Formats: sequence, structure tokens, C-alpha cells
Amino acid sequence: MFEQIINSLRQSGWTIETLEDKWVRATHYSLKRGLIFGNYNNLPHDAALWIGPYSNISKWDVIVFCPDGIDSSQLKQHRFDAIQLWYWDTQLGNLFPFPPTNDPLIPQWLKQLANGKSIMLEDNSKGKKLFVPYFTYAFFGINLIVFLLMTLAGGSTNQQVLIDFGAKVNTLIQAGEVWRLLTSTFIHIGVMHLIFNLYALWALGPLSEEGYGHRRFFMIYILSGLGGSTASFFFSPALSAGASGAIFGLLGALLYYSYKRPALWKSGLGMNLVVVLMVNFGFGLVQPGIDNFAHLGGLITGTLTCVLLSKKPKT
Repeated sequence: MFEQIINSLRQSGWTIETLEDKWVRATHYSLKRGLIFGNYNNLPHDAALWIGPYSNISKWDVIVFCPDGIDSSQLKQHRFDAIQLWYWDTQLGNLFPFPPTNDPLIPQWLKQLANGKSIMLEDNSKGKKLFVPYFTYAFFGINLIVFLLMTLAGGSTNQQVLIDFGAKVNTLIQAGEVWRLLTSTFIHIGVMHLIFNLYALWALGPLSEEGYGHRRFFMIYILSGLGGSTASFFFSPALSAGASGAIFGLLGALLYYSYKRPALWKSGLGMNLVVVLMVNFGFGLVQPGIDNFAHLGGLITGTLTCVLLSKKPKT
């Protein structure tokens, strides 16, 4: 059962670490939750070392396996500051919280994990709202609104309209209009260009934002968009625009996310992302008018941004 729970946590995007005496620590950044699993016989008297390096985790729960059963007098023998203990009588299947709490989330999670199911990434207990990827929705809305305004102004394929709305034009950027490196990431040339990128954002955005959190997702998207348009500026003289650099940055982010979690990679997510990248780059090589430099720049920038943001500060 223990191995099944740990494997299910990995598949749910949790980071797993092995501690002393066969204890295991699981952390999830976006949830700001930490779970610690181990046997009652090896339960230490001080848990400060378990949670010390994780100042970003706001809630810790310790699940104590009691294969020999549990007596009520044993519950009060351990009390840790800011840590909720859960004594699990594996013989009878009973779960005893200490200090007493009515929180239904941990029992719900343990039931799912024990059955080999991935647990929900969002904490919706006690009436809490489900995770809302509001930056994904915001970027989706901005792209759509800009496209509608361009259509009313004369059409998204009209070169003058594209220039007026901030497309990437190398000569104008060299003349000082550096802001076009950012504005061009919210402009699309033709309705099919818009539909493709909005579909990709709708598919990849919520997963990326939930996995990395709102702030990191925002940084990944914006920096990837800038990286794509900057690569296009240096290597392509053509007028260009689109959110493709940012989209490829999200692909790189998810690829790195699954690479750092072997269970997710083995589940097929990582290889699926590799196939998507290869197909898109191949399509860009044979189809005229596609800026592969922007795609590659966004992919590299998004991946590097994730690597840098995922590094833990030295204590």
C-alpha cells in the first residue's frame, strides 16, 4: 500500500524525497502543501528538520502508519507545532487525527491514493473554490480582443493594420520601437493563425499554470513570448506576429515539468510533448510563412525560465 500511495503522488505532480528511517516527504509547490509518511515505530520527537527548508509550504500533514493498531493513549505522545498528525490503523482502516480536526481533505486523498488514483491538484475542501487559471483566461481574452479590434480596423492580414497594432518589424525596432517585441506576441495574422494558437493556449495553459503556479506561469508566458520575438528579430527579416513563441515556451515548461517527475514521463506525457514539438517544427520547415525562429526562441526561453525558477535557494 505504501508504494502504491507514493507512486500515485508522483503521478499527481508531487515531489518525493526519502528521509531517515524509511520516512518519505512529498511536497507540492502550487498547493503549498507538504505530506510526510512513515511508520509509528520510527516517529521522531522533533519534526523541525522535516519542514525547515520549506518556507513556501503553508500546511504540513504527517500520516503515521500503525500496522499493530493504535491505542488512544498513544495519540498525545507526539505534538509538533504547525503539523497535523494522522494516525492510520492499517489493520482496521481507521484514521485518527491529532490534534482533532474535521478537515475531510486528507481522508479523501488517502482513499484515492490507496486505490491507485491520482489525487486532485486543487484543494476544494470546506467550500474552497477550484483552481482557476486566470492568467490563461486573461491571455486568451487579450489575444481575442486584439484580433477583433484589428478586424474592425481593416483586417488582421492588412500589413498597415499589423504595423499599427505593433507587429514585429525589424527596421522599426532598430529605430527604437523595442516594445514591438512584446506587442507582437498578442497579434495574429489571419483567423486560422488565431484559432491554432488559442486552441494550444487553452490546452496547455491551465495545466502549466496549475503545475507552476500563477506567478511562475505569468513569467514563463511573457518571457517565452519575448524570447520568441527576439529570436525572430535577430534571425528573420520578415514582418511577424503571434503567440507561438509563448505557446512553445509552455511546451518547454511542461516538458521540463514531466522530465523532473519520472512517473509523469513514464505515463506518456513527456513523449507526447516531444512528438508535438517535432511535428510542429517539421510542419514549420515545409510550410511557408511560419517563423520557426520564434518557435525555437520561445521553447528555449520557456525551458530555461523553468530551470531557473525551479532552483531552490541555498540555505
